[in-house]
Amino acid sequence: MKKESIAALLSLSAAFLMLTGCGNAVTEETATTAAQADQSAADSKASESGEEKSASADSRSFTYAIKGDTGNTINVLTVDDRYGLMTMKALYAPLYYIHPDGNVDYILAKSMTASEDGKTWTLVLNDGLKWSDGEPITADDVFYTIDSHNKQDQNLFINGKAIEMNQIDEHTLSFTTEVPSSSVFELLSAETFILPKHYYEKKGNFDVNLLEEKPVCSGPYTLDSYMTGQYLKFKANENSVLGKPQIETLIYKIVESDDTATLALQNGEIDAWSALPDLLKPYKDNPSFKIYTYSEGRVAYMRLNTASKKMQDKSYREGILHAVDRNEILQAAYSDPEFYSVSYSFLPNVSAYYNPDVEKFDHDVELAKKLTANGAKQLKIAYINTDEVERQALTIQSELKEAGIDLELNPLDGAALTKVEKDKQNGDYDILLGGYIMGIDPSTFSQLFSKDKDNNYNFDAPEIDKLWREADMERDEAKRKELYNTIQQKIQEEAIFYPFGSNLKILVANQKVHGIEEAGLVPIYTFNDLSKLSIAS
Repeated sequence: MKKESIAALLSLSAAFLMLTGCGNAVTEETATTAAQADQSAADSKASESGEEKSASADSRSFTYAIKGDTGNTINVLTVDDRYGLMTMKALYAPLYYIHPDGNVDYILAKSMTASEDGKTWTLVLNDGLKWSDGEPITADDVFYTIDSHNKQDQNLFINGKAIEMNQIDEHTLSFTTEVPSSSVFELLSAETFILPKHYYEKKGNFDVNLLEEKPVCSGPYTLDSYMTGQYLKFKANENSVLGKPQIETLIYKIVESDDTATLALQNGEIDAWSALPDLLKPYKDNPSFKIYTYSEGRVAYMRLNTASKKMQDKSYREGILHAVDRNEILQAAYSDPEFYSVSYSFLPNVSAYYNPDVEKFDHDVELAKKLTANGAKQLKIAYINTDEVERQALTIQSELKEAGIDLELNPLDGAALTKVEKDKQNGDYDILLGGYIMGIDPSTFSQLFSKDKDNNYNFDAPEIDKLWREADMERDEAKRKELYNTIQQKIQEEAIFYPFGSNLKILVANQKVHGIEEAGLVPIYTFNDLSKLSIAS
């Protein structure tokens, strides 16, 4: 796997070097079980089977506890939750991966270079790549994957149009846009997992039934088995483009309860787990475990639902935002400022494009009472049913109570929350809590707020849409930064989106797990290259 700096590749912009994050939008809060089983029954069955328990004691197996289920069926084109993407990362490889520091790991691709005018990119694939069934990986697979994405949505479009593709030969493709774009390189990177044309074209759709299918893949592992609400089990792929993994069996064990997970780690039933700060005590100064912290460039937020009849008045929305306090909300969720930082924009505050000079809606109870005096006194909030988000919701409930507003809490599982968020006409909930991890380039955030993209947060702001387009086409770095400053200001002025800040991710692993630094701790997937992990015997 070749690693280069983007600076050596891009003449368009130095922007890629300056930001943190990876890939396209990932709303991890939609990553809890889509086919949720009763937790106590699931835990009991898992213990009785002993399959995952025995796996952790095997030097050829690695068991990682995850908090949610992918559900029985995963769509390999549209998957956007944390655990679905972790599954994709195990099964499939991207063309290349952009690290938060701007370095690039070339994986399927040998190179991706831009023309002088910034309108054409040329992709060259590595030689000798194979799918798990032995068939060659070619430019035809890349063309098929991107073309299939373009038929689903416009997230890979530039200036409202699909990128023109031309297959030059078996290993080479060119991509052309009508206007220069600083986002092309990233749009085609980490989360555009390349799919086998010969498998999915014959299949006729992109839904994989994990209970029944074992799809052809290119990543470090192939799917071995899946049990709803309990685990996903993978076997090492002999033809992996990253080289055969050192660990034969990978298990993602579904453990939704933090208490259950921490006991399982101490008992040796699992090998690693992502923990919250207030659960670290048993592992600190304990030679049997190692604690790792890293940034995902994640932004936690509260969103006011513009489909709700109660949220139509902008002054009322401003009052709601003045009633809450992002510092208190983050403190409730993550306990210690060592593990979180406050921010005021949709960009993570580690981004060089981050603009703190926006409307902050500082906590002011009296102003909140005045602005909400003629509005609704009873609201409903929806959120994923995890411990940290529950604590955020309880804090917001208490803060709104001070302003004279009763807030009804509605914790949902992943499938239910996804349905609510994707239905832009759904006014059943007035407030939504969430969090996302986005891309290296700020243009990737447009899919949250622009009608030219998915417009996940239901904005109706043509002026902001125009600014997104201008910023992506702008090649002068100073002017581009100025445009993104303006976008951040105008989005906050709409009083729809209220960011809290970012938190560090914490991984606790058994000391016998080796190669974590080599594998790389990265946003969303936890491990960038699973093939580098090993277990000491």
